[in-house]
Amino acid sequence: MKIRLLVLVAGLAFVVKSFALVPCPEGSSHLFNNCVGSHVYANGDTYAGEWQGGKKHGEGTYTWADGERYEGRWVSGIKSGMGAYFWNNGDRYEGEFIEGIYHGEGIFTYASGRSIIGEWDTGKPWDAVARDSSGEITHGFTEGVPQCRKN
Repeated sequence: MKIRLLVLVAGLAFVVKSFALVPCPEGSSHLFNNCVGSHVYANGDTYAGEWQGGKKHGEGTYTWADGERYEGRWVSGIKSGMGAYFWNNGDRYEGEFIEGIYHGEGIFTYASGRSIIGEWDTGKPWDAVARDSSGEITHGFTEGVPQCRKN
């Protein structure tokens, strides 16, 4: 719940901050600076959000041509800060990113309803709890090592 609240607050901050930035000019995205706009890449990927120095910077959504997407914070063109990544198969991660990788507090939810909640380190659960689709704890992770559940 805490993670979802943080994502909501980050989204609201994006809306408020976006009003402060001017729309990006027409033309090439490498000219976008301190503005809000969208760009369609040659491969069909799209980005809509804040730009600085021709790079994704601030809040925005990147959608790959195959439909996967990232919604959240960018720093100099790299996913960094609070965000959410959505896979085509229904899996999703909501939480912190550092240099493009989920790292920090977050929740990974599988399409099946299973989830891993807690601290992540370079894309792997570090200190976290795994739950089945009914919410029952199945196991945990301590310093990255899976731990069996003791009854």
